[in-house]
Amino acid sequence: MKLFVFIAIVAVAAAQDKQPRPPQHREQFRVVYEWRTVDFEWESPGDRETSLNSSRYIPQNVLISGINFYKDNIYLTLPRMLDGVPATLAYIPANQNDTAPKLKPFPSWKDNTLGDCYALQFVQNIEIDRNGIMWILDNGRVGTLTQNPDAKCPPSIVLIDLKTGENKLERYPLPADVVNPSTTYLNDLVVDNRDGDFAYITDNSAVDPGIIVFRLSDKKSWKLRDTKSMSSVPEAALFRINGTTVNLPVNVDGIAMGPQFLTEDETVDRTVYYCPLSSYHIYAINASVLRNESLGLKGEGAIRPYVVDLGTKASQTDGMKMDSTGTLFFGLIGNSTIAEWNTTVDFRTGQRTIARDPNYIQWVDRFTFDDRGNLYVVVNRLFNFVKNQVSVEEVNYRILRSYTGLKSYVFGEDLMPTKPPHAAATAPTLAASLLVFALAHLLV
Repeated sequence: MKLFVFIAIVAVAAAQDKQPRPPQHREQFRVVYEWRTVDFEWESPGDRETSLNSSRYIPQNVLISGINFYKDNIYLTLPRMLDGVPATLAYIPANQNDTAPKLKPFPSWKDNTLGDCYALQFVQNIEIDRNGIMWILDNGRVGTLTQNPDAKCPPSIVLIDLKTGENKLERYPLPADVVNPSTTYLNDLVVDNRDGDFAYITDNSAVDPGIIVFRLSDKKSWKLRDTKSMSSVPEAALFRINGTTVNLPVNVDGIAMGPQFLTEDETVDRTVYYCPLSSYHIYAINASVLRNESLGLKGEGAIRPYVVDLGTKASQTDGMKMDSTGTLFFGLIGNSTIAEWNTTVDFRTGQRTIARDPNYIQWVDRFTFDDRGNLYVVVNRLFNFVKNQVSVEEVNYRILRSYTGLKSYVFGEDLMPTKPPHAAATAPTLAASLLVFALAHLLV
């Protein structure tokens, strides 16, 4: 039967209550699925038993991380941080009565074969764009939490056209001069379906963090680096959740993208938001800057003049998700909280807590929207997983859902430029745009 556990919505400061509110009627978050350990729909009972006996399947080592929605399926990523993860991408039907459903490997068991570089090796996150294309981040390196991580295959972008139903993998390995196969960690992405389709990807490599840009039209990629905004900071590396403490100095992690807007010179741009996991800050940069390949060639610091520090949060954030109107949803890990921010107002005063529960909201990882106005959230107690303290007697993974009436940023309005686009170096910077907004706000 369905779960009917509701997550409390809590009041926020009076100053925040004065901020503009989204017009939609909101619903409390409800637990719709939960698992102690993740199991699969095996090809046969004997295959499951063989996998258990050979340690190909170790239930407590299977972590649910990413989530996305397409038509009637919820797609989940299962990164192979430890041994014993038989599939790294799977799905469940969205509408069912089982509250702990078994996962179906996607596209198939064969397409999740460990060591086969035509198959998926280590999927941390996915995105599904407005055209029904699934964009998959496959790190290629497995066992990242073991003593001997194994770079079995090149880090790659993998695409699947879900509309056809054929579910064929199209793999595009990232070149070694962009990412180091032994150190890169492709963490999260947003997809920009303009001008040939771009993906902006966070690489929280411990030695070379940055944002990777992949252009689908010619399969070209480059990387932009900014140590100040993309690196972890010591004061935010310690996480305390319900009496458990873990030290995780993780670099640039969460990423989101806002709606299209017209610049002062009447070209179309978008704002990309990002944050290191181990930081209290959130940063912004224009997509036109990330698209400027020449800035990637200039190396560290080239994009620094274009980066805007929007301010601080009450706690650290893992995944973030933007809706089509410019509302950002994000977790506050240390506070067991889900928050939102209307990006048309100042981040420092516009953040709102929409749910808090220390029992049910233990490490918000990723968000997604379905096509019916629902927001889904993955909660996975990652702090226990990285410390090897997963108890199979407790619920470790939950999916929460709330009706918001909203839809994903990928379905945002398309604007038409009145002038042709030109290089980011001559375009107004995000800093200039925010300055104009601030002056207008003061005048009002």
